[in-house]
Order: sequence, then structure tokens, then C-alpha cells
Amino acid sequence: MCLKSMIYADRTNSYELMARPRITLTVSEDVYQYLSDWAEREERPLANLAAYLLSQAVKERQQVDKKQNKGEG
Repeated sequence: MCLKSMIYADRTNSYELMARPRITLTVSEDVYQYLSDWAEREERPLANLAAYLLSQAVKERQQVDKKQNKGEG
């Protein structure tokens, strides 16, 4: 791979990471503090922890939905 292609690929990957969809949410002070402490203990950004937790919740819900759909068919 030539240098020009490598630079383009690197820029493309960076753009894809930056272009990820974003959401804004509001949580109670207690939830915020708990998540903030949790993120600090794991030495990761709060936003990264929140994204991980939401992704896990969606995966679990998808499995529930899949099981429910099998029961209907």
C-alpha cells in the first residue's frame, strides 16, 4: 500500500469514528454521581462507560426480542 493510500485510509477511519451518532440524555444527580465514580474507578471517560452500558442493554434487549419473536412464529 502506498503512503498516499495509507494516509487516506487513516483519515477515513478517523472520520468514521468522529461521525458516530450522538445523543444527549438527562439523568438524576444520584445516577450521574454513581456513573462518574464508576468511570473513575475504571479509569475511563464517563461518556465511554455510558456508551458501553447502553450497548450492553441494547444487546440484551435484542436477545429478549429474538426469543419473543421465535415464540410467536
